Amino acid sequence: MSTTLKLGDDETCSLESTRVTFVQPATHNAIPSAHLAAELRAALKEPLHFPPLASATVPGDRAAIALEYGIPQAIPLVEGALAALQDAGVEQSLVTLLLSSEFSQDAKLQKNFQVLASTKGISLANHNPNDEECTTLLGVTRAGRPLRLHRDLCDADLVLPIGLCHLTSTSHEVLPSFGSLFPLFSDRETIDRYRAPIAAASKVISTERQNEINEAGWLLGVGLTVQIVPNRKNEVAALIAGEPTAVAQAASTKYREIWARAVEDSGDLVVATINGDDSQQTWQNVGRALELAEQVLDAGGVLVIWTNLAEAPGGSLRRLAGDEEVGEIERELMRDRLPDSWPAILLSRALSRGAVYLRSKLAPELIESLGLAPLATSDELARLSRNSEHCLVLDDAQLLVPRLKAVVK
Repeated sequence: MSTTLKLGDDETCSLESTRVTFVQPATHNAIPSAHLAAELRAALKEPLHFPPLASATVPGDRAAIALEYGIPQAIPLVEGALAALQDAGVEQSLVTLLLSSEFSQDAKLQKNFQVLASTKGISLANHNPNDEECTTLLGVTRAGRPLRLHRDLCDADLVLPIGLCHLTSTSHEVLPSFGSLFPLFSDRETIDRYRAPIAAASKVISTERQNEINEAGWLLGVGLTVQIVPNRKNEVAALIAGEPTAVAQAASTKYREIWARAVEDSGDLVVATINGDDSQQTWQNVGRALELAEQVLDAGGVLVIWTNLAEAPGGSLRRLAGDEEVGEIERELMRDRLPDSWPAILLSRALSRGAVYLRSKLAPELIESLGLAPLATSDELARLSRNSEHCLVLDDAQLLVPRLKAVVK
């Protein structure tokens, strides 16, 4: 007996495993796009555990909206924030929309924001962590580290971060209160320090970083944040505005309501699909899928990551193509500070455990050089499934938080 698996918008696969279990997010209606601006405007009038936005401003205040990349339907959300600032008496000419550095790679969205800025009469700025003139010293942390942030944030009287709730790490239950602000809008040295995978292996370092993130928000005087929770169609399932800690807790709870899923039994074959547009097809998301798929995979089982990935592997991933021993490679990866350092470690560990297949748009020779087995067609996946007694399909694996029921608290 076969089970049909939908892959993307126009491809299917007949899985022939003895048993197939689909692990999918809960169905959740989105806020209609036409209502998003009004919804955020209203949320900022009555924020969670915080006075109305108007009480936090005085005439002549300069405001900065710090926008994280990857937020669905970002244009109407920014329009809602601008309307709320105008309601609070902030002149549009004194508002700066600050885009995180990833926006520079999205020409279409960048152009849309340029049109919006021109229409609304606001300033538009792009964060560039490589430009030393882009950031300024905000202060020094309790640990004695210099804390640098984008100049427009430090110069503003009111900073409003709008971030994307993305709770995929098995080690975090609550979103950092200011994670959409720092180190995202800091300098290159700080960002690279946060990329070093060693923190994931050290509770002490992880705690220090959480404290530093909080210090950045409080030193900047941010009393109000916005978090966006996505649904499986990359729409806005919920938007929450208010006091940063309360928003982080509420957004995390909502995210788990949609994306955390209990799994009855592990599988000897796990198929993790990464859906969505090019912004979702990244090695970072491959790493997230690897980390979470491992939680529900049998020892010695087979893991398949199904993507439309076209992004070339970075310096850390390319280490896997060398002749060094696994232990030495991991020691080197732990010291790396590259965007793909953590995905590289996760991949190295997964390969030392068993077979990992990858479907992507990359050349098969390149995939093989990293130790992965390339998949070209859904027929190849169907053949793999014939030897499986229990196949788990993790849909939108880069966002899911699957947990075996035996270990669910």
